[in-house]
Amino acid sequence: MDAFLIPLRWVHVIAGSTWFGEVVVINFILIPVLGTLGVEERRRFLTTVFPRIFRMASVLSATAVISGLALLTLVTKGDFSLLFTGRWGLAILLGGTLGTLLTVFHFFMENRLARRIGVGCEYVPSDEQLADVHTKLKVVPRGGMLVISTIFFSMMFAVRGI
Repeated sequence: MDAFLIPLRWVHVIAGSTWFGEVVVINFILIPVLGTLGVEERRRFLTTVFPRIFRMASVLSATAVISGLALLTLVTKGDFSLLFTGRWGLAILLGGTLGTLLTVFHFFMENRLARRIGVGCEYVPSDEQLADVHTKLKVVPRGGMLVISTIFFSMMFAVRGI
């Protein structure tokens, strides 16, 4: 059982860190660039770049959550009552719950936004739909960054304490 702990921990940390980094890149690089583009350039950018980003976030978030649950099961030996006692348990509970909720939210938002920009559809999205997606992309990733930052610091606290 311990033979799986270190590699699983690496998978979890790399997936979580990369997910966090992706959210930072979206917020500080991609969204500002998107705001400087004209309508046609924005359409091309949204339909070519963002579907890949959404898929990457899907893989990273699911990997972080699934590997985190597996780690939790191994470390606690299935005694999840430990999550309700002590700073370690509460920090893991907070981070794990927020990570799971953010992942579920991401999977629902990804499909809705992808359809709005015409990914996988036969139609070309209207200028109003692109403007709506751009507005949502200004707000949703910022909220995601706040949540994933909370997750990240909660998990760092759980590992090291104050």
